[in-house]
Amino acid sequence: MEPLANQGVAKDRSGTSGPKYVVVIEGTEHPWERDTITTEEIATLGGFSAAEGVIEIDKDNVERTLSPGETVDLKPGHGFSKKVRWKRGDLFSERIEAELNLLRKFFRNLEFLGQWIRITDYPLPAGWSRERTDVATQVPQNYPGGPPYGIYVPSGLLFNGARPANYEDTASNCPPFGGSWGVFSWSPESGTWAQPTQDIVSGPNLLNWVNGFKSRFEQGC
Repeated sequence: MEPLANQGVAKDRSGTSGPKYVVVIEGTEHPWERDTITTEEIATLGGFSAAEGVIEIDKDNVERTLSPGETVDLKPGHGFSKKVRWKRGDLFSERIEAELNLLRKFFRNLEFLGQWIRITDYPLPAGWSRERTDVATQVPQNYPGGPPYGIYVPSGLLFNGARPANYEDTASNCPPFGGSWGVFSWSPESGTWAQPTQDIVSGPNLLNWVNGFKSRFEQGC
């Protein structure tokens, strides 16, 4: 996965009006007042969770994982000559890859594009206008801390000839798989998405989420 956040101390602005430092994240400058910054502040500026890990990259491209709560000194005058960058850690991508491998054991016809999963030929119970359908779901950026939401299907799905409840036939957030998609408003049952565990099998996971689609389709309308 391409790093989602690279960050560097752009320059020391002491002696000028305004913020003392400028911190660069993926080419965007962010003003910074202090000469120190913490792991959590780096993650916040980068737009991701510190729980996913923060990696420091020095001028020689040597990587070091910052500890939670660690404070990094910003050195005045060393912004461009000794740029220090940070990026999101690999915990997020490693977790997703492990969960996709688990999913593929049960759904071989799985495609993963961006943050989207598509499974073809998902079986539907009697009453639906298709015997099988493609289904898609989006992995949220804060996964697994935040649960997924919504069951996406190609537009036009009916139950007993009528549009089902809690279903939008043209989804505003369309999966990147071509064609028109509808979406069912669907989320994990209350209490089932507990605190994620390091062991993906023992805690909430994408396999349980996809298997849960069966419950929605069994409800019919």
